[in-house]
Amino acid sequence: MGSITLKEIAAEAGVSVSTVSRVVNSRNDSFASKEVRDRIWTIVKKGGYLPNKSARELQQGKINGEAARSGSLCCILGHTDTVEENPFFAQLSRIIEKQSLERGFPVRFSYSIFDVNEKLMTNVIKEKIESFKPDGAVTIGQFSKCAIDLLNRYYSNIIYVGRCKISADWDQVICDAYEAAEMALSHLFSQGHRRIGYLGETENEVRFLAYQNFLGRQGLAFDEDLVYRCQHNGEGGNLGAKKLLAANGNKPTAVLCASDTAAIALMNRLKDAKIRVPEQVSIVGIDNIELSGYVSPMLTTVGMPIPEIGSVAVQTLINRIERRHKNPLRIYLQNEFIHRQSVAPFGRPAL
Repeated sequence: MGSITLKEIAAEAGVSVSTVSRVVNSRNDSFASKEVRDRIWTIVKKGGYLPNKSARELQQGKINGEAARSGSLCCILGHTDTVEENPFFAQLSRIIEKQSLERGFPVRFSYSIFDVNEKLMTNVIKEKIESFKPDGAVTIGQFSKCAIDLLNRYYSNIIYVGRCKISADWDQVICDAYEAAEMALSHLFSQGHRRIGYLGETENEVRFLAYQNFLGRQGLAFDEDLVYRCQHNGEGGNLGAKKLLAANGNKPTAVLCASDTAAIALMNRLKDAKIRVPEQVSIVGIDNIELSGYVSPMLTTVGMPIPEIGSVAVQTLINRIERRHKNPLRIYLQNEFIHRQSVAPFGRPAL
């Protein structure tokens, strides 16, 4: 596959060459609008773009005296159909694409695990998966045992990136969701909140387990009325908000949301209902998606060090491809608490 140039990408995307360069090289994926970024990265993957440095090194055949790296990767999403449905996945997958591009193993194909349901798989997806033989695969999110077995049939070098360990003999880079929930709950507790609600998924969900265990350790009674079961997306956040608003006198002074997307949906519904955040209820999320720093009030959240995750995941996978290690590695990275504006000390009127 020939390598497309920045100029050709810019022409196809309808933007300037400098915009393409900044999007491809931006460390935190914050340059330009999401629509422009998505358009550029689609062309990058399709066209086989390589940075000038990598292209020169490949042409010369050496990198620091060693044989130049030349390979390709694919990226598989779990628990979601597309990155557009999950801003956190979108942010993480873009960083992984940047890091892999810089190291000479660009991501050339991305799809969802839902696409490889063998009973529903389209011929186009099946042909693409079976014909494209990457050197390795990056998996992001949650995967069932059946999905793990299926991916093992297609790929020999796999790394998993997510918020909890999975039962696969793959290299894994993890930012613990249990720890993230504990960090958020500890902050709410330190601010004097004792009636703390939970909004998110509950079945086989470590964030909910952390919530239950935290209440027990602090001597706080578990109250089913303070649990708002919903998916970790905007629609789920709206449904959880509906249940919260429908409660009469049994309402929280603070809510832990299992994702920023659900937290932002909750805050929007509360605003529509003339309920002030954080004056009347404090909200904390998990993920630190890009939008969390732009909503009003800005969302207090627990985030993963996404640039570091991308770097560690891609380098570990390349090491696996190059047979630099044999046994599966499990690497844990530290979550980061980001204090913004959506949490206030308890003492103001509850809902």
